[in-house]
Amino acid sequence: MTSREQQILEWIKQNPMITQNELAELAGITRSGVAAHISNLVKKGYIQGKGYVITPPKYVTVVGGINMDILGVSGTTVTNQSSYSGKIYTKLGGVGRNVAVNLSKLGVKPYFIAAYGDDRNGEIFKEDALANQIDISHAKQITNEPTSMYLFVNQPQGDRIVGIDDMDINNYITPQYLMGHEQTLNNSDLVIIDSNLPKRSIKWLYNHVTVPLFAKAVGINKMMNLYDGIDRLDTLVINALEATLLTKITIRDEATARQAADHLIDRGVTNVFIYIDEVGILYQNADQAVFFPDTEQDARNTNGAGASAVAALAWARLNHQDFRQTAMAGVAATYITTEADDAVNDRMSAQVLQHRQRALNN
Repeated sequence: MTSREQQILEWIKQNPMITQNELAELAGITRSGVAAHISNLVKKGYIQGKGYVITPPKYVTVVGGINMDILGVSGTTVTNQSSYSGKIYTKLGGVGRNVAVNLSKLGVKPYFIAAYGDDRNGEIFKEDALANQIDISHAKQITNEPTSMYLFVNQPQGDRIVGIDDMDINNYITPQYLMGHEQTLNNSDLVIIDSNLPKRSIKWLYNHVTVPLFAKAVGINKMMNLYDGIDRLDTLVINALEATLLTKITIRDEATARQAADHLIDRGVTNVFIYIDEVGILYQNADQAVFFPDTEQDARNTNGAGASAVAALAWARLNHQDFRQTAMAGVAATYITTEADDAVNDRMSAQVLQHRQRALNN
């Protein structure tokens, strides 16, 4: 089997409903070229005739952003505008992509709707999706556009100093584009979105998605994209700064976090997950709440914690876990993530997550 045939076969395994046109777009070749590769796969016995179109498996659809992250970590605490020695890393990221990778590691099949460029970073994204068993047949590669990038600088202990994003490509995820994938969205067990999406697209999702809708707030400048229609959200994952600006309640501790969660629940959100740096994590709905004080003071990196939390909350929902177990899944995922340098910890798995859940319960 050639490398191209192997790649096409993997995409078919990920999404048995994929069309030859979609395969052609992913591979960057013509539809007739795809047909020739499929014919070869049939001849070699890897595909049984034209019978690879079958009922798709259970899955979660993620609609969100992809970034090439450029991270600078200072070697000493940054106190002014001077230059600092440190380390610079380039990693594939983006909230939507990180959620999808975490879901895959937890054994949940992710379909990922996103926009990415026809540059080298876009090719890296496709290779990464294939390696992590993420179905991107519904994602959109944009000609003559760069894949989005995110530049940020952290203190030695992992706290964010500043971030700058170049994510205009997400504007291609329009309501019209989403309309073409409405069946895929509503055949999902649930849908996860992030606030990198255009406001008009989030509004369309609020109005047309009929399955439970989870959301990850992303940054103080984009979280308001979620606000109009927020009562459609089953679950909102948000950090303390974002929740403070959204609710006008300054979050300093468990009590003020509960007040902010009450405000969001009054607005119609069913479940609220708020993480407060160096304080703790609150999971709350109209009937109950659980708070976990922060005991992980040696965090290496806070980037990706929220994405792992929303993936773990989705995993817990699909596994019919109760309220406290679900909260512990989200908390455990954030702790696992902060133990690694990358936004997604390679150690993430359902087994590791369950072990950390049990530790939190002791």
